[in-house]
Amino acid sequence: MTMTEATRAETPPVVLVVDDEPFILKNIEIMLTSKGCRVLTAGTGGEGLSKAIQEHPDVVLLDLMLPDLDGFEVCRRIKAEPTLRHTPVLMLTALTDVFSKVKGLDAGADDFISKPFNEGELRARVWAFLRTKRLHDELDESYRRLKELEELRDSLTHMIMHDLVAPLTAIQIGVEAVLEKFAAKLPTNETHERMLRTAHEGCRRLMDMLRDVLSVSRLEEKKLPLTLEDVDIRELVERCIHIVEPTRAIAQVAIATEFSPKLPIVKCDSSLIGRVVLNLVSNSLKFTDTGGTVTVAAAAVGEEVEVQVRDTGLGIPPENLEKVFDKFFQGGNSHAARKGQGLGLAFCRLAIEAHGGRIWVESETGKGSRFIFRLKKKP
Repeated sequence: MTMTEATRAETPPVVLVVDDEPFILKNIEIMLTSKGCRVLTAGTGGEGLSKAIQEHPDVVLLDLMLPDLDGFEVCRRIKAEPTLRHTPVLMLTALTDVFSKVKGLDAGADDFISKPFNEGELRARVWAFLRTKRLHDELDESYRRLKELEELRDSLTHMIMHDLVAPLTAIQIGVEAVLEKFAAKLPTNETHERMLRTAHEGCRRLMDMLRDVLSVSRLEEKKLPLTLEDVDIRELVERCIHIVEPTRAIAQVAIATEFSPKLPIVKCDSSLIGRVVLNLVSNSLKFTDTGGTVTVAAAAVGEEVEVQVRDTGLGIPPENLEKVFDKFFQGGNSHAARKGQGLGLAFCRLAIEAHGGRIWVESETGKGSRFIFRLKKKP
């Protein structure tokens, strides 16, 4: 922003000058007012601090030697105000020793102007910091608008996902009804039945995706209540494996289980943890080649119960291991990337963390992956 631009600005920049010498106050006021600034003046530190808090100036010119609060303390208090912490403070001082400058920098001062000051130098420094402040304000405004757009997008996504549940449920119920007819009355037509079962599995996966979107949003906002109950992890895992059987059959991948004897009971929300297991097993099936194996294991580890979902699939590149649980992460362009809607694993992380547990992945490209989570066993 040049001086000419400042005079044309819709809102002129505001400069607060704090000095106990009336001549200096008047001199600076005339100099900056003539260049398009609105100048506020204060003769004491307390008055200057009060005006800074009330008026939110773009730049503060602050004398060090003031009759009440000195410049160091005024600067420190200005920078402590959340709405003023990015406001540039230029200290006017006749002191030239290094100690005073270090003390000023510690208090938050952005620059120093020595007395007696050169008018050209003062104007140049003020305009340099006005330009910096203007850019910072524009960045803040852009960030605020971006946050508003993100909130709008999330609200719209949530609304769309919620509205999709009803028609998708109707489709799922209709397919189930026809499948029951096939099983009970009509002669078997393997092609039609296979198509219906594929459609039914597609509906189930879409429902899972919708639930993931809605649940991720509510878990992030900590608005999804947990319904805690005593859960037998072995029974929960076996139930999940039964649910994904159609997917397993289509993928032609084996599922094996490994359970240690006398698994402890876990206090958790069985619906959420069940969906975690389903997501992890479905994910492994998706990225395991025909003839491969997905193994689900559960064992007691100290005061926790550990569940592992291992596969003989593609594996995950090392650079993606820390990102796979991020929302909307899809793995880039790597052939080994675990692509999808980018919410399933994010949901798993949030659901496990909501229970006070932890989840991670171990993998090597071309040698499969092992997703692991731990939950505290029932006291």
